[in-house]
Amino acid sequence: MRRAKKAFTLIELLVVVAIIALLISILLPSLAGAREQAKRVKCGVQLRAIGTGMAAYMTDNNEWIAGANTTGMNLRLQLDQAADPLQVLEDGRNPVQVWDFMSPILGYDTELGSNRAERWRTAIDYYACPSNVGYRIDTAFGLDGEIDRNKIMQEMNRAPYRPISYLMPAAFQYFGGPTSRPIFAAPGIRYLQTPSFFESRHSDYRPQMSRVGMPARKIMAADGTRYLDETRLLDFDFRANPASGLEYFQSFGSSGGWWSGSVAYGVRAGSENWDGQVVSTGSPSQGENLPLTYRHTTTRSAVPTEVKSNKGTINGLFFDGHVAAMNDRESRNVEYWYPKGQRIREPGEGLTNVPQGFRVP
Repeated sequence: MRRAKKAFTLIELLVVVAIIALLISILLPSLAGAREQAKRVKCGVQLRAIGTGMAAYMTDNNEWIAGANTTGMNLRLQLDQAADPLQVLEDGRNPVQVWDFMSPILGYDTELGSNRAERWRTAIDYYACPSNVGYRIDTAFGLDGEIDRNKIMQEMNRAPYRPISYLMPAAFQYFGGPTSRPIFAAPGIRYLQTPSFFESRHSDYRPQMSRVGMPARKIMAADGTRYLDETRLLDFDFRANPASGLEYFQSFGSSGGWWSGSVAYGVRAGSENWDGQVVSTGSPSQGENLPLTYRHTTTRSAVPTEVKSNKGTINGLFFDGHVAAMNDRESRNVEYWYPKGQRIREPGEGLTNVPQGFRVP
């Protein structure tokens, strides 16, 4: 006679289920980590593309850096002189706003088109960090004219804009002091200079590659999100030409990762910096941007608001073209975010200690 097959007992079945659950609990973090690692690598590839485009631009333009005082100043001058500013905005050769450094370098290998709203989306999506997801822009401000407003809003209704993935440190864009020398604009134009109340100053810096300092130690662009978590709104400025007194960064620039008051990189007021000193200035979002900017991480259980609780990392593109992944401590090096010779005026606002009057190497 054929012997009947023995069935699993309930105990045996429960043991198998427990083993499978244990294996899943062991493997899932590894798989999540591998996915995040792949996103970080792709993000680095995007940044290297920015570096390649910027290098091509600087080669063609006597080492001048694309941005506020070159391509942006051209846009500003055209808007100031135009009878119909909207014609200037619809010119596909122009950046979408004064601080936009992406469109001028992107134009080397893709056609951006004349519709300014579409140019915004192309630049943002083309240079998109795969980890910069889950947020969108629901509102817009500072639009230039009713026609421009309608086109922007139509684009947003079709598919809301994602946050801009990468920001350029503003210190590499500003002029250090007064000049009458024309660059890309007409003689006599007043260039954007470092505001007098900023945490650092440079008397004679110009936004040229030769003035930056050691390229391997200076960040051209890095992961960054100008997102104010407390209001659940993106700090996204669509104005082409910033108003007087509001010329600081617009949507494509940042105060950098050393200053504690930075929207993208700053911390909660009263936090300790990495050297144990309490910083005197906090970010507008009280550090809520940290997980959005330091977005390459598998630790998302708690939202950090201070440097020592931030377990995320950022990718930074340096002026020599290499990309480095940096944790919070590594990214706070004052040398990375300012050109050589910059003088630190407010050392108490830094996330690492430097003496009063410190000159950036």
